[in-house]
Amino acid sequence: TTDDGRTPVYVASNCGAESALKILLDLGADANQATTDIGVSPLHIAAQINNSDIVNMLAEKGANLNCTTTDNGRTPLFVASDNGAESAVQILLDLGADANQATTDIGYSPLHCAAQKDNPEIIKMLAEKGTNINCTTKDDGRTPL
Repeated sequence: TTDDGRTPVYVASNCGAESALKILLDLGADANQATTDIGVSPLHIAAQINNSDIVNMLAEKGANLNCTTTDNGRTPLFVASDNGAESAVQILLDLGADANQATTDIGYSPLHCAAQKDNPEIIKMLAEKGTNINCTTKDDGRTPL
């Protein structure tokens, strides 16, 4: 583990090092171990960089699809939506990530992100999986519109 909390699984996920990640996970490394001081997990980083193979590999080893960061409650689905990572969004949804649970502590959702970034593909994916299209933020009532 690095001084800032990054584990070998996190680093392999961040670098797209699929072979190294597979070995680490097969040896029993924890796919759920949150890293960094704000609780970013290997799944968060794989979703952020849109690496669906690594997302799938981590999920197969039991990674929590709905894990949240400690700073504001971001999930891997939120991070993927915020970064326009369409492949990661699709695989997370297909694997069972909760599109309605994936909000920050103020209620900003993956749908808010997709709408703000004008990403119709992610909007469609989220809607097809039953996201609340009328969701509002808790602080000021903003909708995805």
